[in-house]
Amino acid sequence: MRIILYFIAGLVSSTAFAPFEFWSSAFIGLGLWFYLLDKSRPTARFIGSYVYGLGLLLPAQHWTGIYVGNLPWIVLCLVQSIFFIVPAFFFANGIRLKPYFFASSYVLVELLLRTIPFTGFGWSRMSYTQTQSPFSILYPLGGVVLVAWVLAFSVAIRRLSALILVVTLISLAAIVPSQITNSGKIKVALIQGGVNKLGLDFNSKPREVFFRHLDQTNRLTESVDLIIWPENAVDIDVNQNPDIKKLITDISVAKGTPILVGGVTNSPKGLKNQSMFFTPILSQTYTKRYLTPFGEYLPIRSVAMRVSAYAKQIDDFTAGEQSQTFMFGSGEFQTLICYELINDRFRDEISSNFLVIQTNNATFGDTAQLDQELNIAKVRALETGRNIAYVSTTGVTSLLSNGGKVLKTVEKFKKTELIGEIDLVEGKTLAQRYGFLLEPFFLLTLLLMKFRRIRS
Repeated sequence: MRIILYFIAGLVSSTAFAPFEFWSSAFIGLGLWFYLLDKSRPTARFIGSYVYGLGLLLPAQHWTGIYVGNLPWIVLCLVQSIFFIVPAFFFANGIRLKPYFFASSYVLVELLLRTIPFTGFGWSRMSYTQTQSPFSILYPLGGVVLVAWVLAFSVAIRRLSALILVVTLISLAAIVPSQITNSGKIKVALIQGGVNKLGLDFNSKPREVFFRHLDQTNRLTESVDLIIWPENAVDIDVNQNPDIKKLITDISVAKGTPILVGGVTNSPKGLKNQSMFFTPILSQTYTKRYLTPFGEYLPIRSVAMRVSAYAKQIDDFTAGEQSQTFMFGSGEFQTLICYELINDRFRDEISSNFLVIQTNNATFGDTAQLDQELNIAKVRALETGRNIAYVSTTGVTSLLSNGGKVLKTVEKFKKTELIGEIDLVEGKTLAQRYGFLLEPFFLLTLLLMKFRRIRS
């Protein structure tokens, strides 16, 4: 019976993610997990924690198998659920400082999710679910790691001193002066050109997708400072197709506006997923550095091809090597391409006036993936103090404030544009400057507490 309760705790936790987005579910689910750990015997803790992971991941990540079949989705969740047994290693009946053990071990769970295997898949971190909660104030202070620790610590509170610590942290976050200053505004146009069909074959006719975005840009009647196309809008190599490059240059000239486009190019080392800046000629390029395992490359191709017939449709991309700051008359910006959004290290590199996120959600149809990714973008807005231009082929194209709010958005799957102002800022948040120190700090304290308990 208790094993079923572990699974129910996971299911409750999963509703903190889209499509439900009940941020309070994170507290209820984690709280029930902690209670069960506290009441279970050692073997049951390990089995139960694994079952908790399944209850959380299977529904939250169901979208991963929408077009490639159920087997890859189930395998992913079966593997990742192993990480949730970590708190069971540090739990024992009668131990003191249980909230500290639970919170610090949960930080380790999220670290494993985002790093193992290969480059990890840290998509379903509970620390991404608190953009609407009182804990959202912690993102600029210590980022997702601090939110993860405080979230897990809060549900395990049993003493007044522990409650005082949480209240102190939130109060501190409220009074710490902002490290970010405004430096102006610009007007942008985000082009959501859409596709003719959803799924893995969304770009079977890349010229068609390109002309959808070109046509929508031609329809612009307002003057803007910057036009942005999403990832995969130009999957025709502009270096090998001068007619395509000329069409982009010509429309940049006609509109009197620089254009950032997302596209794929070929190189001697392989395909590259790139952001290309036309001002009006192609002047700057950024190559995606954090590639999606089993999406943009197959780490174990021979095994993957046995698991899913769709593996044959995946070409290996070549990763870029460095960040790129795009400069134009009104300011400067950096861009992250889709999956790069979940890389904490890239968050800390953002120092330009605003952030652009280019993504292609056509592969995942009308699933929770679209809203889950937008929510992660809200987290990055809070952590970096940056306003975000979030542009997708199919949705949810939006303008986000640096307070993690959606300022403007457009309907999903509609061929349209979003025009609005975006604030320019300067500075770096405390989370960007020092947030990277929190993981090693919490893990070190976890090991020291465990060592002290063994010695005693």
